[in-house]
Amino acid sequence: MRKQVILFYLQIMLIAIANAQTDIDALRYSTPSLQGTARNIAVGNTMGTIGAEISALGTNPAGIAKFSATEFTITPAISIAKSKSTFLNTITKDDKVKFQLSNLGIVIAGRNSNKSNASKWNGLKFGFAINRLANYNNDFTFSGYNDKNSLLNAYYEKLNDRDYITDSTDAADKYPFDASIAYRLGLITIDSLGNTYTATNNGHMQQTYNIQKTGGMDELALGIANMYKDKLMLGASIGIPFISYTERIRLEEKDVNDSAYNLNSFLNASYLKTRGVGFNLKVGIIGSPIPNLRLSLAIQTPSIIFMKDAFLTQMEVDYANQSVIYTGESPEGASKYKYVQPWKLTTGAGYIHKYGFVSMEYELSDAGNSKFKFSDASANQYERFVNANIDNKYTLFHTIKAGVEFKYDPVRIRGGVQYRTSPFKKSAAPSNLSTDVLTFSAGIGYRGKHFFADLAYMQTNFKEMYVPYQLNTTAWNPVPAATLSTKNPLVVVTVGYKL
Repeated sequence: MRKQVILFYLQIMLIAIANAQTDIDALRYSTPSLQGTARNIAVGNTMGTIGAEISALGTNPAGIAKFSATEFTITPAISIAKSKSTFLNTITKDDKVKFQLSNLGIVIAGRNSNKSNASKWNGLKFGFAINRLANYNNDFTFSGYNDKNSLLNAYYEKLNDRDYITDSTDAADKYPFDASIAYRLGLITIDSLGNTYTATNNGHMQQTYNIQKTGGMDELALGIANMYKDKLMLGASIGIPFISYTERIRLEEKDVNDSAYNLNSFLNASYLKTRGVGFNLKVGIIGSPIPNLRLSLAIQTPSIIFMKDAFLTQMEVDYANQSVIYTGESPEGASKYKYVQPWKLTTGAGYIHKYGFVSMEYELSDAGNSKFKFSDASANQYERFVNANIDNKYTLFHTIKAGVEFKYDPVRIRGGVQYRTSPFKKSAAPSNLSTDVLTFSAGIGYRGKHFFADLAYMQTNFKEMYVPYQLNTTAWNPVPAATLSTKNPLVVVTVGYKL
């Protein structure tokens, strides 16, 4: 029975090598938050309730029913990721600046040609917009002296399993993306008696990590809406999300205290590129039961996203008795699969006055409902395994948003805030670390007869935990974790024109 269990998990590990998806990847794609125009950003992403805003195509498409004229907008942005890493009692700070497009779109507003009192509808509105949903750009660098373990200990545990690794050929081939590279380079050795050794002498190394993340999630939205008797707005849109994510993780371990025999340092560098495209449907309604009051409700179906991964691992070793650097590389890995992004429900209320408006929205989604689906039948076990991890770790999360705009023609002054609760279940949440996300924003705008321009500033604060590898051997635990804190300021400018 024990051997059957071992063989099952070995199969899981082998499939995981060919399919790099984990519950961490699922979380990355299950918590998007629309940006859109500078106006929408400045008021806390609540324009889906107020309406007459092109960003509403990505939240509540009924909002475009309020347009009275055709309108075009473009919104470039500058993202400034300010990160702080805490690892083995050492703090390191990094900055990264990226240009991006937060919004590009047009709404075509037609009027109902039937002028009789019998016509209650004000004419169809058609909208097209590209909105940014998530920004993945970030850099983290952290370093510390680890006296308990090394990355090679994780590789040791793989190669020391004699039920799976029975000879040198197995050791050199069966873990082509990690442990087998280390074995071929001599960082892991197995003697004639079957004893396994690590070149680092089980830790006592200076570890330096660099994590580079680039890319984002954008969505093309195509929508239609209409308004009935100036009291009820109805709309629907098809969303086509695009994912572009690249991750480079570099770990260098140096023997700074002469603890390892004949080893100066080694470097492990992994590369992951993910691209995806999918579709979803949004339907929404906005009602005005009394003048100036807006009540909204919108539902987004789960997105089906077709994903493609490419991944690679490289290693370098500097031995004290050698004059050259030894290098090794994995094959080029690739996988195709489907990712199911969870549903979303949004409701809101707003009040419009001649001096501006105030609005609030509430979003509900469930990160535990995200799923991976693999077309390869050999991956069925891994599919069940990773989806069970998603279900066990993640749960419902709530987003509360509020915004205000003051109007003094032709100037607008705005402010907003968003708060998202943790998507983790209590039993799976990182200890001593809040995974809630706080976003605040402010902005100013100009509204002319045809031309308008808006400026907004938004900052998002969040924390995450990074555990570089896992170990089963009690004597080597715990693996030191890094706390990664991010402050992500965003400066956004929208320019637009009304026909």
